[in-house]
Amino acid sequence: MKHNTYIYFLTAALILVSYSGFTQDKDISKNHISIDPILPLFGTFQLNYERAFTDDLSFGLSFGYKDSSGLFEVTKINFDRFDSNDLNFSGFKIIPEFRWYFQKSKIGLNGLYTGVYYKYQNASADLGGIYTSINDEISNILIDANLKSSVIGVELGYKWQLKSGFFIDLIFAGPGFSSNQIELTEIEPVPEAFYDDLTEALRDIGIIDFIDPDFEVNGNQKTKITLPAWRYGIKFGYSF
Repeated sequence: MKHNTYIYFLTAALILVSYSGFTQDKDISKNHISIDPILPLFGTFQLNYERAFTDDLSFGLSFGYKDSSGLFEVTKINFDRFDSNDLNFSGFKIIPEFRWYFQKSKIGLNGLYTGVYYKYQNASADLGGIYTSINDEISNILIDANLKSSVIGVELGYKWQLKSGFFIDLIFAGPGFSSNQIELTEIEPVPEAFYDDLTEALRDIGIIDFIDPDFEVNGNQKTKITLPAWRYGIKFGYSF
């Protein structure tokens, strides 16, 4: 199933749940809207909506947009013979989730909960700089880097309902698996030796050997990597 189909299906599910005729106590808050106050430090703004369809079950949908690396900006990707320009990823992510709350609360969706989630993220950046080959030949590097990531996982968290409808939502465990697709598209021709040096630099970090000893970075093609994933965070919101 394509990612667009996932998005259309989950959006439709959210609409159906929002206007469903489930019977509930009028005192129970069905709609929960929240934001993550930490993500803006990383250049991401995320809005979360959760809808109760019983007093202990809910469906949620989060949408985030990243326009920079924020205060923790990764400005360079340098290795031997390559000096990069500033690097900033931008893109969006969407996270649908289903939750089950262990306790049935008169105010609704309160206390310890568990759930399942799916996250799709699409981000792009321009990778540019100066590369000097082993023969001292200088090349201008200009590559369009795109990362698409799909994560499926489970989560465990706790929601505190405060006075006047406000709440704090803490996700403290969210293990899962991510399927990642990296695509490097050359805007200008790039020497093959550049990709060899880039692969070797990643191997020196020690991550690539852990993922796949035969992994290699190449241009103008899609490379897929499967990795463990972890979701966590804190949200502040209002229910009504």
